[in-house]
Amino acid sequence: MPSRMTAWWSRSNEFTSRFWVGQRHDRKGPEPSAARVVVFSDPDTLREDGAHGWAMTRGAVRTLEDQCVAVVLWGNETRSEMELIQSDLGLRDPFISENGGGLFIPHGYFPDRPGAGRASHNYHVVDFGRPSYQVAEALHAVADKIGVDVIGFSDMSIQDVAQDCGLSLAQARLAKLREYDEPFRTLDAEPATYSRICGALRRLDLRCFTHEAFHHATGVVDKARSVRMLASLYREAYHGQVLTAGLARASSETGLLHAVDIPMVVQSDAADAARLARKVPTARLIGVNGPPGWCDAILQLVEEQRAVR
Repeated sequence: MPSRMTAWWSRSNEFTSRFWVGQRHDRKGPEPSAARVVVFSDPDTLREDGAHGWAMTRGAVRTLEDQCVAVVLWGNETRSEMELIQSDLGLRDPFISENGGGLFIPHGYFPDRPGAGRASHNYHVVDFGRPSYQVAEALHAVADKIGVDVIGFSDMSIQDVAQDCGLSLAQARLAKLREYDEPFRTLDAEPATYSRICGALRRLDLRCFTHEAFHHATGVVDKARSVRMLASLYREAYHGQVLTAGLARASSETGLLHAVDIPMVVQSDAADAARLARKVPTARLIGVNGPPGWCDAILQLVEEQRAVR
């Protein structure tokens, strides 16, 4: 067991250590002298569909930074995937990986070091789930016990992940660097099979959810707990003068919307937007899809805050 843990930790941090070599470390969080707006969003919600990719998003993020708006990424991506997106967008704010599994705060971002968590090479890290190798072992043990065949990311090669997820080999390598959960499929696609696995994992204090083409086993009980903790750290640093907002477009992101002060639904899909609106009736609807729409909605929040003050 210790050898597997050592191997897991080495793999999950290998890319991180190399990625940040030569990166700028002189950019600190803004001084806590004014009210702050903090936006939480899945990277996919920020991305412009089509050929533009991150180009329009990058411009929108720069506009928000000029207004002292923090943009916190929160999604299914691994730490290494998040770091690459952070670099693409020029972001320097904290981020949350693997559906609330880990909170990563750059060293020196807040005036005081958070009381919870641990120090790593570039971040103060708060873990909300068990290590992925433990989750993968529990998943396979449960599957063997109930007689179900499963295949997880830890069983798959980089080539397998690239093919199954439609990723490049470089992207697949980053996606495989899981630290908190184990994406998996059952060879028997019957819904009852998945329910049996979820029930068995719950007895081990693990839970299941489905994201895109894969099920996920995880030790994260509350995906939004990381959002609430980070919001409390901002409020402590800025003496309570903080307004949190959440951008979402998928019904699976309901927890995020319930955890922020101002929930916002980006209407990229009518059906998903309607489901979210029913689950979070206080949400603001953003009618213009893409970065111009959500950027303008957030700038309106900034103006509202200034007017109140």
